[in-house]
Amino acid sequence: MKRLPSIQNSQTEETKIRILNQAKRLFLEKGYHAASIDDISQAVGLTKGALYCHFKNKEDLLRKILEEFEKDFLEGLIHSVEEVKGGALEKFEKLFRYSSAFGYYHREVCVTFSSLSAELVGTHSKIEGEIRRIYSKYQKFLSTLILQGKKEKIFRKEVDVNLAALTIIAFHDGILLKWFMNQNKIDGEAFVKESQRIIVNGLKVRPVEEKAKETEQA
Repeated sequence: MKRLPSIQNSQTEETKIRILNQAKRLFLEKGYHAASIDDISQAVGLTKGALYCHFKNKEDLLRKILEEFEKDFLEGLIHSVEEVKGGALEKFEKLFRYSSAFGYYHREVCVTFSSLSAELVGTHSKIEGEIRRIYSKYQKFLSTLILQGKKEKIFRKEVDVNLAALTIIAFHDGILLKWFMNQNKIDGEAFVKESQRIIVNGLKVRPVEEKAKETEQA
């Protein structure tokens, strides 16, 4: 009796997920260049030939991981924030809530993306262009959000929107890495809230009395 196509498709998808999960783990452990197709196929329990039925090569695996990060994290983040009806502060609140929730449930996806970016940026490979494109998309979205805050006179007028966006991305990558490294030692929710406070307070217009105190001390 022949298997139904839906069952075969389901099994194929499950195998792809297992391959991608093992690839992410090994890319994190060994680095992209050091992890081989042999390593990945052995970890999944497949022959190399069987693995090649699902992915053309190691670069194809990497592209799928990048696509997963862009689709699940970045596009999901943009969509969620754009749905917020309030101003820039409310949108930033949503941004941090979405980022922290995604980071909690999909920490390995984010850390793998950051780790692979650090390894591959500067290699002048084709895949580097994809990484730069994703980061550029992230930066452009954040720049627009910061600009909205400036127009609402919530954020300081001297803030450079592009540099601020890059700083937030750097914070995000670092926060995820430290959270991943210390997941059994720190309170993740408190860590995210403290990070949010530092970033947003750095952008916000300071109260007049605070500026006056700094002038007196100077």
